[in-house]
Amino acid sequence: MGIRQATLDDLPALINLGELMHSESPRFSSITFSPVRLGHTLAALVQSPMGFVWVTETEAGEVVGGMVATAFQHWASDDLMTTDLALFLAPEHRGGTAAARLARKYHQWARDLGAKLIQQGVTTGVHTDQTVQLLERLGMKRCGVILEA
Repeated sequence: MGIRQATLDDLPALINLGELMHSESPRFSSITFSPVRLGHTLAALVQSPMGFVWVTETEAGEVVGGMVATAFQHWASDDLMTTDLALFLAPEHRGGTAAARLARKYHQWARDLGAKLIQQGVTTGVHTDQTVQLLERLGMKRCGVILEA
């Protein structure tokens, strides 16, 4: 499988994957899914230098995963930071190197932008420990906790 920067033509496949991610997640499935909202978000990020949207595709060109992130100024600083919004592979395409390659590409993109903080979360509730271990192997460090009411 290869990875590449997404285009607007990839939006239908990414929206379908977003719906799959939403339904698989015990956290996200408790809120409504809006394909229209996701489409607007992805389109804006694909077209922005502050957006990171990359896909994983099979040799046949089928988009089977991807990663989405954004860059912005920290709320109390002029420094740039980045955070991911999603890293997802269809279940039948997990276990290879695609997730690591997407994460490395995101980290490089963030460094190239000059981001002072590069964040990546694991909040779906799906394979949390495995995903954290992967990101730690890639050099990420735990920096906080998210709590919900």
